Amino acid sequence: MKRVFQLLLLVAIVGLGYWIYDMIAVNVNAESQIKDREGVVIEKAKVIRDLVQAYKDSRPDKKYTTNWDTIIEFAKNGVIIEKSEIYDENNLDNKAKLDSIRKVNPKWKNEKVDSIKVREAILKHAGYNTDEEIENLRYIPFSNNKEFQLDTVTYVMGTYKSHLLRCHAPYVDFLNTEEYNQQFWNMLETKFDLFIANSEASDQMKKMKADGLKNAIQKVDDKENAGKKVAKYSIGSVVPIPMDIEFFGVTFGSLEENSDKGSWEDGRLE
Repeated sequence: MKRVFQLLLLVAIVGLGYWIYDMIAVNVNAESQIKDREGVVIEKAKVIRDLVQAYKDSRPDKKYTTNWDTIIEFAKNGVIIEKSEIYDENNLDNKAKLDSIRKVNPKWKNEKVDSIKVREAILKHAGYNTDEEIENLRYIPFSNNKEFQLDTVTYVMGTYKSHLLRCHAPYVDFLNTEEYNQQFWNMLETKFDLFIANSEASDQMKKMKADGLKNAIQKVDDKENAGKKVAKYSIGSVVPIPMDIEFFGVTFGSLEENSDKGSWEDGRLE
């Protein structure tokens, strides 16, 4: 009887150990997937950053576009003008600098203005060479061909005018929310608490905090639009952004008021 009890106890200990190990392994795998996939999305976002900035700079009106067909056409066939210094070719100190410039752009000329194709200036060194690769720029990695979300607005204050952009890839689009469902919600809970803690203590923020994550991001019936489901809260005054599950993700641009600067480094484009 004693041996049977000891055997059962051993089985229970082994089972408990396996359960703990499995739980830790799932959490580690989930964290790894979040980090790895987010990194891939950000790297692609950096290419989009350079591309849409070049499009804006090439325009007489200095405006962005949210039309992916226009962006892809510009990526394939667009030309940008690079303003550069004139270097003394006979100055040996300039050799390394000139070699570096010509490595990126073999056709670069040592003159004040240089015309170069977008493919050469931005996309080639990032690994986007074929038309198919360029056309796929619009899609969020691991998302089954869901497009990066683009929003733009012209912000006017007196005589000051600025064109702002937001590019966004929701976590729910590129993370495995089925296999790592609990870990996914734990991550959103952390980001939600951080967002609330770093936002102004307005009545809306107080309500969102009281609601908690899942209640705050739920959609409700909008009677003004024939019962259409809409986000319960919206964030931002320039262009209100729906506070729903898609609010959380990799975001960059100058339209953001209450989020990380994301992959756009300085957080402003205009």
